[in-house]
Amino acid sequence: MARTVRQLLIDSLRTIGAIGAVEIPTGEEIGHALNELNNLTAMLDLKKLYPYVEVTTTGTLVPSQEFYTVGSGADIDTARPNSIITFAINYGGIYRPLKQESTISFDNEARVITFGSIPSVFVYRTKFPLSEIQIWPVPTEAFEYSMTSNIKQLEFGLNDEILLPSGYYPLLQYNLAELLLIHYPNPAKLQMISSTANRILGDMMRQNSKSGKLKNDFGGQRGKYDILTDSYTR
Repeated sequence: MARTVRQLLIDSLRTIGAIGAVEIPTGEEIGHALNELNNLTAMLDLKKLYPYVEVTTTGTLVPSQEFYTVGSGADIDTARPNSIITFAINYGGIYRPLKQESTISFDNEARVITFGSIPSVFVYRTKFPLSEIQIWPVPTEAFEYSMTSNIKQLEFGLNDEILLPSGYYPLLQYNLAELLLIHYPNPAKLQMISSTANRILGDMMRQNSKSGKLKNDFGGQRGKYDILTDSYTR
């Protein structure tokens, strides 16, 4: 069961001893902890340690509507995606994926050579704060759709669910606790919390590291040896 941001903030405050085991934090304490959590996710993103999450969103297309805004409170109501993986419509009881085109290809080719009344292509425009999906041909009926997207949630609200891969909850809990110790000093717990936070962060960095290529120490014209392809590169 996914845990909420509010639960994460309370866990971190309890970890550093800012509140008791059954104590509820004040609105000011929870609001400050939320700000620090969003600072933490931004720092993790700078280190390329914050993951994308695949989210599936369903709904129904509107007849004669070509453009759909995407984001919180938009036509397609979900967190603003960084990219769209698939967009499929239910046609004849089967979800059929639409072909995703680049902006140039969609504007200059797809809309010119594609005809009919059943959507077959789309383009995703990464506008801000709401992005946009444009579908072609324009639907003439209310097709059900299923959209799978990549989302990187860097700004949390109190009641948001933490939908992250395994290991990220303790990573956030203990690294947030370490940040909160600046504002809630507790010398008795500083070393333990810092050690735990650094260990989990180190584990995550190793998990996300990429294997390098083996170097050819003999030199010459053969370059470096790539163990994955069993070949030399220049």
